[in-house]
Amino acid sequence: MITPLEGDYIYSKGVGYLAVKGVVHPPGRVVAIPKYPESSRYISKIVNLEDAYAYLRERMPEAIVFDDHSGQVLPQIPIEKISRHIVARGWFRNNQPRDGLASLSAEFAETVCRYSGIEMEIVGLTGSILLGLHGPSSDIDLVFYSAKNAYPVIEALATLRKEGKTRPVDLRHSHDLEAKRSDSSVPLSEWIRHESRKLLYGTYRGVVYSAKIVPLPDEYWETYGSAIWRELGRVVLTAEVTDDSRSIFTPNEYGIRVLEVVRGPEEGYRCGVLASLRSRFAEQAKIGERVRVSGRLEVDLKSWSYRIFIGNHREDYLLTLSDTS
Repeated sequence: MITPLEGDYIYSKGVGYLAVKGVVHPPGRVVAIPKYPESSRYISKIVNLEDAYAYLRERMPEAIVFDDHSGQVLPQIPIEKISRHIVARGWFRNNQPRDGLASLSAEFAETVCRYSGIEMEIVGLTGSILLGLHGPSSDIDLVFYSAKNAYPVIEALATLRKEGKTRPVDLRHSHDLEAKRSDSSVPLSEWIRHESRKLLYGTYRGVVYSAKIVPLPDEYWETYGSAIWRELGRVVLTAEVTDDSRSIFTPNEYGIRVLEVVRGPEEGYRCGVLASLRSRFAEQAKIGERVRVSGRLEVDLKSWSYRIFIGNHREDYLLTLSDTS
């Protein structure tokens, strides 16, 4: 089996379809979150991360495993339990759209490729459309692979936004955002404020789209086993973004300079990095902006460096206090 990447899905009998998370995995396992359960006793899609863990704990308890690299309990599916690997990358090259939403997704992908100069073969289709489980209200979900394509894609999306071919989300899309952010304590108004600034999220021909830029495993900045992260406690702090060059990726990372530890261990002042596996935090802040962060304070037992990890707790957030745009 080729290495599953962010955007791909795997299928495991008795569990259903799971969304692959990240680009590096523990040996013999794949980090993946249940999304579409096999049993009709459950809702058609699991949105809440807490519900996903509970469902997997019931269906495949051996997959809920402490991960020594991240220092967290993660859903890790044994490779022998995976019966299907649904690959996002190259979907448009290998398939013909069969309905309106798939055709619109292809049109949008082709437009971004034309504006950026990248090849369609590195573009992936993900989400419900990839699985053929989409409906009339589903979104366009695209994935652009390889770090070398990141800036051409962002520049293309910026041009499309300036030309009015895409539009930012606003209050009219609050229902869509409310459903997607139901596992977050952050007010919906704050999510709308941040999502409306993003090029990776918006509307195309009136349909909501989301796009991920995913580095390939050999481009990713943290190889599996290179660190031993351990939690020191939860922290709330204010900081200045000093590096946003990896902010557009999923997984994403920000360089930060801590200004004040509002709550939590004093070691928070030693943090220079904020990291997340979740696409919702991509493009969340820009270099030079001041931000308020709530997350998990971690130390690497190998390098003794410190970071804040966000994305797995409903109280996690990254919110701007200033806007340079």
